[in-house]
Amino acid sequence: MSVQDERFYVRFKGRVLGPLTREKTLELAKRGQITKQHELSPDGAAWKQAHEFPGFFTSEHAVSNQSAVREKQPEASAQEAPTEEWYAHFNNSNQGPVDLKGMKNWIATGMVNKETMIWKHGMSEWQSAELIRSEWFGPSTAGKSASQQSQTHSDSSSSGAGRQGDLSTTLVRMRASVLFLAITGVVIGTVWTIGSIASFFLVATRDGSGPVKVMAVIFALVHAATSIAWFTGSIFLLQSGNRLSVLIYRSETADIARALQSLVRFWKFTAIVVLVWLIIVTILGSILYLLGLSIPI
Repeated sequence: MSVQDERFYVRFKGRVLGPLTREKTLELAKRGQITKQHELSPDGAAWKQAHEFPGFFTSEHAVSNQSAVREKQPEASAQEAPTEEWYAHFNNSNQGPVDLKGMKNWIATGMVNKETMIWKHGMSEWQSAELIRSEWFGPSTAGKSASQQSQTHSDSSSSGAGRQGDLSTTLVRMRASVLFLAITGVVIGTVWTIGSIASFFLVATRDGSGPVKVMAVIFALVHAATSIAWFTGSIFLLQSGNRLSVLIYRSETADIARALQSLVRFWKFTAIVVLVWLIIVTILGSILYLLGLSIPI
């Protein structure tokens, strides 16, 4: 195979490009898009460093590069000139060219950092951004970033405190209603519990026997259990009211959490009691209907 017919695959950080003609590969090397860090392969299987292939990074090519650098010395005296064209390697490929403003925009958006490999015409090989232009990542930039982060953290904390305050205010507004229902429930529950227990003993000691007596006792027992459940739920609600009262004087995160947990416990208990009560009453009502019984209590 003649030199002109040679084909090359190019690999860098796991990404493979090719096959490319020798002329195209040399052109990319002269432009700096293929460096000594790249790997070349004529068949895609056996890989070598690019500088190991003759003709790519010879001393003649280095002299040519040095000559080009000397020719551009007047232009290099203003390194920050807008006419500079920079390349950077990120997103698994070489990006560019961009001017100085474009490069600083990449840095500001985080696409280019201190470790990013960069290159421009006149450089013999790609090097890290910090090594070439350490002033791009100087204390002023770091200070500004830290200030921005501090401001962001401050805004986030203020926003969180505001939401916490709104939640505390809402819970405090519930306090009066919760305490009213809790105290009313405790009073009614106490009277109801005493009456239902007395009714149970009255029914249980009444003369008679058979299915009617058994069902009457069961209904009286359910009535007493319901009264006790009502009283217990009212106690839970009263505890929730006391937790809410604390928020009037102190609204720390732990206090809000305890108040919410107390309310959750009350509603869970209420839901379970109602579900069990519905199941029992449905079963007993069905039995009465099937047996054709009537239970006076």
